[in-house]
Amino acid sequence: MLDILRGRSRMAVRRLDRSLRCLLVVLVLSALGATALRAEETAPRAVVSTFQDTLLATMKEAGPLGFEGRYKRLQPAMEAAFDLEQMTRIVVGNRWAKLSDAERTQVVDLFRRFSVSTYASQFSGYGGEQFEIGDDRVQPGLGTIVETRLVLKDDQPVALNYLLRETPQGWKIVDVYLDGTISELARRRDEFASIIRTQGVDGLIALLKKKNEEMAGS
Repeated sequence: MLDILRGRSRMAVRRLDRSLRCLLVVLVLSALGATALRAEETAPRAVVSTFQDTLLATMKEAGPLGFEGRYKRLQPAMEAAFDLEQMTRIVVGNRWAKLSDAERTQVVDLFRRFSVSTYASQFSGYGGEQFEIGDDRVQPGLGTIVETRLVLKDDQPVALNYLLRETPQGWKIVDVYLDGTISELARRRDEFASIIRTQGVDGLIALLKKKNEEMAGS
C-alpha cells in the first residue's frame, strides 16, 4: 500500500510539474502579447488615430462647445500627438539659433496656441465627415508617413497625410500634408519668413498674438 501511495505521489508531482510548465508558457506568451500590443499602441498609426478620434468627437460637438470649448478639448490631444516645439523651430528657420531662451519659450507658446486655435477655428462644425486611415510608410531620413482621408458627405475625400518622427516621448507628428503633398509646415514657414526677415522675432511674436486673438474672437 505504501508503495502504491508513493507511486501516486510521484505521478501527482509530475502532473503538477507539467501544469506549472504550461502555466509558465501561457504567462510568457501573454507577456509577449502585451508587449506587442503596447508597441502597436505607440506606433505612428495609433498616434494619428487617437488624435483624429478626438478631433472628430470635437467636431460633433462643435456648436455647443464654441471656440473656447473646442480649444480646451483639442489642446491636450494636440500636445500629445504633435511635436510642437520642433515644428516651431522649423517654421522659424535659421533665426532660431539666434533667439534667447526667453524668446524661444515665448515663440513656442504662441505657436502652440496658434496651432490649436487653427484646428479649433477650422473644424468648427460637423456634416457627417469621417476619417479613414490608410497605409503608413517609412521615408528614409525624413520619418514615417501615415496616409489618411477626410471623407466628406457631399464632396470628394481630402487626403491628409501625417509625417511623424520618433522622439524620447514617443512618435510625434511634425507635419501635415494637405491633398497628400502640400506641407502645412512649409506653408507656415513661407508665411513667417518675410516677417522674420523684415521685423525680426518681435514681428513674428506680434503676428502670432494678432492671429491668436482674431481666431479666438471669431
